[in-house]
Amino acid sequence: MDYNFSKRTWIFLWICLILINVILRFPVTPHEIGNDSFLIHFISDSISVSGHAKWWIHPLSIVGLYPFSQASALPFFLSGVSQLISLAMEQAMWVSLVSLGIFSLFTSYLMAGVINNDKIFKFITALIYSTSPGILYLTTWSASGRGFFLVMLPLFIYFLIKYRFSKLKYVFFTIILFILLFATHNLFLLVIPIVLSFFFAILIRNIQFKSSVFFGSIVLLALFLFLFMELSIQETTLDKLILNYSRYVGIMGFFTIGGFISILFKKNRTFEESFIILVLLFFTPLFGIVMYAKYFMLPLEALLASYGVVNLIRISQNRKTAYYIMLIFIIISMGVSEYYQFGRSNIEGQSKSNAYWAEESTINAAQWTKSFTNKLVYTDDGVLNRRVLAYSGVNMFSEGPVVYPIQGTLGDFNVSMRSPFSSLFYLDGPYNLENQTGMTTWIWYKLYSEGLDGRWGNLAQNFNVNYYIKNERAISVFLGSRIGEVDKVFDNGNISIWNLRNLF
Repeated sequence: MDYNFSKRTWIFLWICLILINVILRFPVTPHEIGNDSFLIHFISDSISVSGHAKWWIHPLSIVGLYPFSQASALPFFLSGVSQLISLAMEQAMWVSLVSLGIFSLFTSYLMAGVINNDKIFKFITALIYSTSPGILYLTTWSASGRGFFLVMLPLFIYFLIKYRFSKLKYVFFTIILFILLFATHNLFLLVIPIVLSFFFAILIRNIQFKSSVFFGSIVLLALFLFLFMELSIQETTLDKLILNYSRYVGIMGFFTIGGFISILFKKNRTFEESFIILVLLFFTPLFGIVMYAKYFMLPLEALLASYGVVNLIRISQNRKTAYYIMLIFIIISMGVSEYYQFGRSNIEGQSKSNAYWAEESTINAAQWTKSFTNKLVYTDDGVLNRRVLAYSGVNMFSEGPVVYPIQGTLGDFNVSMRSPFSSLFYLDGPYNLENQTGMTTWIWYKLYSEGLDGRWGNLAQNFNVNYYIKNERAISVFLGSRIGEVDKVFDNGNISIWNLRNLF
């Protein structure tokens, strides 16, 4: 399709898109945000300090499928960036994540190009994908394996489809990308429907359907059957499912319906378009797993929305008016994305026990802990636990199992094999943890729920817990009736630190 855009116009559009991506990711909080991000921060710092991954106690630890392990790709990437540009981990994370956000522009552009080599289709796909609330959420000062995974997933799709044209040339890159995704997040399991769809599309590429309406109707029927079966199993409703998915793709997701219908009932579908339909078909039984599926669907939603946009431009009688309408939609979409960037941070009117970002009070408490404690530290606030770990690196009793091998406090344990027919075999790895000794996540939760007055309170003495960090804005049962026997050694209003030496 001829758009009559000059080379200078395209360059200008790309510069604008890159700048928009940077602006949308400009931090609205003084420090890093999220929850998992602080654990990744701690793990990445441990690599920089020790020079190796201390949690690698088994080959499957590399990909996070062995007890006390974490998928390794993102921590190594962040540690490398931090050392390369000589920045503290917090600042290195922001630089890395903004770079990944911009890189998602180009990975989605390549993916779109191998699906439909149309300039505006590729540009719209890159725009929708890189500025969708889901991608922004995972690439804005909040380190997450899901974010790294979603930036690289379009590149995997690109190499997979290119494999058709040059098997020897692209099979190597496809395997490398698969291994990288494998070492990034357990979401790699959702790559399997993509691979199956690709090979199934190859098998049926020569089958000619007499009627595209017949083919489309069969696919729609199958999609609805799978979808409603999944809704019944997951005990959720269609409106909740739609809200969850639309929240992460944004306003431009409105065009996915038109894009899907257009390729579903298209007479002369390309191999790549059949591939997209098959991916949706294979993936429908997983729609109910919203926690992960809402992210995994983003590349497909971006492609389908681009089909919808391009089709509207193509059939419009006044091309110029169509461009202006699309521009209005894009501006609204950017506004919605930015709203979620600000809204989820909740800078004003914060009423929760923990802000969404690391507050100065938390960082001050962590720095005090690093400077003045040399004994085991405990806090019964899971969010605070990860943040103190990230900013202090002190020896802590933690709810994160990967912390123990990194800090050298991992006790003895045994493992048993899970059944391959168990979902945990694929989600948590083939090994089940048994007979663990020493500090455990289970003990952390017992102290959290019962405190020193409970029947498990003596465990704090057994493990020589010397300091307790309390979130003053949260309800805690840890000290209980023994609060008069301990000394408060630090208090900044939000966080207090107590010395437990008089108890044991």
